[in-house]
Parts: sequence; C-alpha cells; structure tokens
Amino acid sequence: MKEKREVLETLFLILQVGITMLVTFGLCFAIGFLLDKYLGTKLLWVFILLGIASGYRAVYLLIRRHIKGNANEDKQPEWAKRAFHSDDEDPEGPGSGEDPR
Repeated sequence: MKEKREVLETLFLILQVGITMLVTFGLCFAIGFLLDKYLGTKLLWVFILLGIASGYRAVYLLIRRHIKGNANEDKQPEWAKRAFHSDDEDPEGPGSGEDPR
C-alpha cells in the first residue's frame, strides 16, 4: 500500500510541476502581450524571461518541499505514526500484536 502511495505522490508532483510551469509562463506571456498591444511597448521578451524564471523557481520550491516532506516522514513521533497509519500497515512493525505481559 505504501508503494502505491509513493507512486501517486510522485505522479501528482510531476503533474503539479507541469501545471505550475504552464501557468506561470502563460500568465507572464499574457501580461507582456497585453502591455505590448495596448501601450505599444516591447516588453514581451522581458515578461517571457520573467515567466520562465518564476516557473523554474516555483518548480524548485515544489520539489524541495516534496523532498523535505519525505525526509520528515521518518522523523514523526510515535503517536503520529500510530494515529495516522492505514489499516493495511502495522505502525509498530512485526510482532506488535503480541501481549506485552
């Protein structure tokens, strides 16, 4: 079950990276295009470069947060592991069903 979760998290991260790049670039392109059209300036290239730079920065932050999130998963306190485990996983590991007496 944990493998499926990791695969889905990775898939969603890839989708989120693509959408983030598309939206940041598209918004900056649209702003530059509209400014060029209505003001008669030549700012489109500036906004294209700004969109590319902001897209890369956003993707970097997404990936960094994903990597830190996976690293922090191992550092969870014991109560959090017991509280948020799925039914398929045993939070205490093998042999946890034994009577402690």
